[in-house]
Amino acid sequence: MSVLDVLLALGMAVVIWSVAMVLIRMLSTSPPEVDPSDVVVTDQDYRCSVCGAEVTMKRVNLAEDKPPKHCREEMVPVWRP
Repeated sequence: MSVLDVLLALGMAVVIWSVAMVLIRMLSTSPPEVDPSDVVVTDQDYRCSVCGAEVTMKRVNLAEDKPPKHCREEMVPVWRP
């Protein structure tokens, strides 16, 4: 085992430790708080165009004006009388 092997192993250990610490910090931060005035009461149904799953949204955040996602695709609004 040469000095170069030891330095290479130490360098790899530092890189792996640094990446792990960055990932842990990213996962440990909480998402931003939702402003209660941005949440409104609604009764909208959505259906997944891939698998057919349905969801009824009772409250919607106006700051995020996108339909929910399922099967990695945006769900389609369902209009019921």
